[in-house]
Amino acid sequence: MHTAHLQDRMRQRGISEAMIGAIITFGDWNARGDRLVLPKRAITPLLQQKREELKMLERLARRGGASLVIEGETLITVYSNTKRTYS
Repeated sequence: MHTAHLQDRMRQRGISEAMIGAIITFGDWNARGDRLVLPKRAITPLLQQKREELKMLERLARRGGASLVIEGETLITVYSNTKRTYS
């Protein structure tokens, strides 16, 4: 639930719903426990993690995706979803 005050401040300060979600997800409570804080120094490692995730997904996309065969809790094999042509 958002107050009218919050909605006004979001609009005035260019803060989106997605940014609010990130603060809620990744922020830490201050010493008094009355606000969530997400400082730049906490954002930097999150950005690096997302960049690495994006690179990995791009590599998977170039391969046409991938499949993982699982039986119960055992991982059996993995392969790219591209078809190979043999001559």
